[in-house]
Amino acid sequence: MATPSDKPPGSEEFALPPDVRRRRLWQYFRPYLKWFLAGSVFLVLTNLATLSIPQYLGDAVQLLRETVGAPGDFDTSAVRSEVITASIIIIALAIGAAVARIFSRITIFNAGRYIEFDVRNALYDHLAKLSPAFYGATPTGDLTSRTTNDVTYVRLLYALPFLHIVNTLVAYSIALTRMVGVDWRLTLACILPYPFLLFGLRRVMYALFTQTKVVQAKLSDLSTHIQENLSGIDVVKSYVLEQRECEHYGEENETYFQENLKLAKIRALMNALIILIASTGTLVVLIVGSRFVIDGSMNLGEFVEFNGYIVALVPPTIALGWVFAIYHRGIAAFDRVSELLEHEPQLQDPDDPGSLPEPSGQHVGEIVFDDVSFSYDGDDAALKDVSLTIPAGSTAAIVGKTGSGKSTLVRLIARMYDPDEGEIRIDGVPVDRIPLRDLRCEIGFVPQEPFLFSMTVGQNMRFGLDSLAYDSTLDKALPDEPLLGDESFEGALTQRDRIQEAIDIAALRGDIDGFREGLETLVGERGVTLSGGQKQRVTIARALLVNPRILILDDALASVDTHTERRILHQLDTIMQGRTSIMLTHRFNALTEVDKIFVLDDGRIVEQGTHGELIEQNGVYAQMYQRQKLREQYDQ
Repeated sequence: MATPSDKPPGSEEFALPPDVRRRRLWQYFRPYLKWFLAGSVFLVLTNLATLSIPQYLGDAVQLLRETVGAPGDFDTSAVRSEVITASIIIIALAIGAAVARIFSRITIFNAGRYIEFDVRNALYDHLAKLSPAFYGATPTGDLTSRTTNDVTYVRLLYALPFLHIVNTLVAYSIALTRMVGVDWRLTLACILPYPFLLFGLRRVMYALFTQTKVVQAKLSDLSTHIQENLSGIDVVKSYVLEQRECEHYGEENETYFQENLKLAKIRALMNALIILIASTGTLVVLIVGSRFVIDGSMNLGEFVEFNGYIVALVPPTIALGWVFAIYHRGIAAFDRVSELLEHEPQLQDPDDPGSLPEPSGQHVGEIVFDDVSFSYDGDDAALKDVSLTIPAGSTAAIVGKTGSGKSTLVRLIARMYDPDEGEIRIDGVPVDRIPLRDLRCEIGFVPQEPFLFSMTVGQNMRFGLDSLAYDSTLDKALPDEPLLGDESFEGALTQRDRIQEAIDIAALRGDIDGFREGLETLVGERGVTLSGGQKQRVTIARALLVNPRILILDDALASVDTHTERRILHQLDTIMQGRTSIMLTHRFNALTEVDKIFVLDDGRIVEQGTHGELIEQNGVYAQMYQRQKLREQYDQ
């Protein structure tokens, strides 16, 4: 049964139905079936060559045994010649088996790596479709462990078990056929103990599978702990909690260590059983076969040949122990990967998609909320019966206390979530009828907490442009007009020039000029080498470059000074002519020029109007404005 889409991986016991598992395993196996079949042919050739050696060895031994009892005038040159010929054939067979074995591994292991490649791509592609709600409930360390360690074990699941299981089946088929040809009684005596040993092995294999899943879950916990503590290392150090976190990590590592020890003990028991199975045949041959030689029902050459088959079966039999461990770890890993793939994206593209109207010189970006309600957990509503209209081309602000629902409201516009009730429309089209990617490429979103990738400053700025430049499936052309609408400019503007415009608009010129490498400066993980204000202004430039129909600033100017804020807002007023801008801010001084302000309180729209109108109403907005004025006077 698939994990429900609103539950994070690992939150409940997940069991992939056997038929679903088989179907999905075959889905990745089928494209490389020819590779595996070619590898199987090479395995057959390997075993045919290897298992032909005992016959020549036995014949040579029997020939020498008969020569020992020959008369003194017996000509040994012919015997010597036959023994040398047998030796040459044995060497040739050994070389042929080695060459065939190499090719079997090349074809099968390469096919396994291609499958790993496909699984990684499929998994990443699926993860990219999942909603923010999924990532909010799922530890990053757990996802990292599944997409790295578990996918590697999936590759081993296909390659190693296939190679060794096919090799063992072929080896046993050929060897048993030849053994029966030598002496069926001795063959029967050798295989009689196997059913009892295999029953015990089956019990151990089940314990191995169960414990493997436990170990891999503990490894995910360990990865999560490392990821969270390294990401928040500044906080850990600020509160002098390094020792406590080290102790917590040590406790989790100890748990992982103990579970691994249990797994090692189970593997040791299984390996012991495998070796016992492999050794039983040799023991039976020595006890029973020697009696046949003594009573004359088997000659010495046949005894040596038969024992050669038994010895040749020891390596593939012992390898099964390792293969079973790899197989069960691979199945456990495949189930953990499948658990992610079973999560259906909560946000789906519409079956009957609509499209946003082209600008065509008219104002665009009208936003309408019609009785919208939304909750994250299904209980406490973050938004309640919200109805508002933001006219196309206008500038609106959404204000309210912390937790009033401001960020939730703008995330619904970009359809990061779907409302529980009501409808949201952009330019008359319901957002749930617009393909997700077409919708989001029309929205420039500057979050409250800026996120930069481990790239250069320039690459972070061009991040949105890259999607338009390299993805032909997006229903939006790469913009080429000037950001500031320079009427004196004729023709298309290069992206390099538009980036320079964006730098000036976001007040980044002085910062870029101060970097030794300019736009080619690496910002480090999450932009760690830049200040908060610099990161915020880079994200503003990134949003502007995609020529958005709607620009959302989620408290995006909180990290810049008042002078820079006024400068950026003045430039934005020019850029967003004919388009819609939405500001979420705690700085009420920046709201004197906006067209309309919406006041949220406990998820409801309680007031709306211009700055002057709301001050005159002397309601929630006026009280918040007066408190801010008092704080500013106190700070002075």
